[in-house]
Amino acid sequence: MTGTRRQLRTVPLALLILYTVFIGLVTLTPNQMDTGPGSFIAGLLEFLASHRVTAWISFDILEKLANVGMFIPFGLLVALQCGRSRWWVGWVAGIAFTCLIEGTQATLLSPTRFATISDLVTNSLGAGIGAVAGLIVMKIWPPRMDRVPVDHEVR
Repeated sequence: MTGTRRQLRTVPLALLILYTVFIGLVTLTPNQMDTGPGSFIAGLLEFLASHRVTAWISFDILEKLANVGMFIPFGLLVALQCGRSRWWVGWVAGIAFTCLIEGTQATLLSPTRFATISDLVTNSLGAGIGAVAGLIVMKIWPPRMDRVPVDHEVR
C-alpha cells in the first residue's frame, strides 16, 4: 500500500476507534443519560412540543432517531475502512456491536440499563444507512491514483 493510500485509511481508522469508544461510553455506562426535568433532553422535547411541525416528536421517537443517528457514523467509518468491495461489513459490524451492547445491558447492567429489540433494530438500521453512505462516498470519490512508480522487486 502506498503512502497516500495508507494515509487515507488511517484517518477513518482513527475516527472509527474514537467513535467506537464514544458509543461504548454512551451505551455501556451504568447510568442512562439524564432525562429528568431540567435536562437537555427534557428541554429539547419541550422545544419540539412548542412547535406545530415538530409537536409529534415524543421521547420514544427521539430515542429511536438518536439510536439510528448514533450508528450512522459507525457504519460509514467501518465501510470506509473496509473499502468498496466489503462496504457491507459496516452493516454487519454494526449489528454485531449492537448485539454486544444489548447483551451487556441485559446481563451486566440490568439493574440500571434496559436491553430492547427496538434498540437492536434502530442501531442496526443506522449502521446499514452509514455503510450504504460509505459505499456512495467511495463511488463518488474513487481512490486517487498515485504517480509514484510501482516497485516490482520482491523484498
